[in-house]
Amino acid sequence: MSQDARNTATDTDLEPRIDGGNPAGAGTGKSSRPRQPDLTKISANFVPRAVAALDLAAELTNDSRTDVLNRAVQAYAYLAKMIDDGNLIFVENPITGAKERLVFL
Repeated sequence: MSQDARNTATDTDLEPRIDGGNPAGAGTGKSSRPRQPDLTKISANFVPRAVAALDLAAELTNDSRTDVLNRAVQAYAYLAKMIDDGNLIFVENPITGAKERLVFL
């Protein structure tokens, strides 16, 4: 996914925050991402297939596992809301124009 595509945001409440913005003055200078005071630590168990997908997403986006998980949950909520509202989700090949419907089971 291109950096431009990941940095596009709209005004929908449930839309993933993928603009990469940081609060002014936050951070310690040791990391490219500031420390957020309103974090919630969550523990989860992942199957090997999910860990592989997490690592692939982190590699493709140059994001940390934490950032990938945060964005994934937001994206999932947005897509689930769109589907619940009766919308269909498609992926379109920009070269051929072929569309494939995305279905969550």
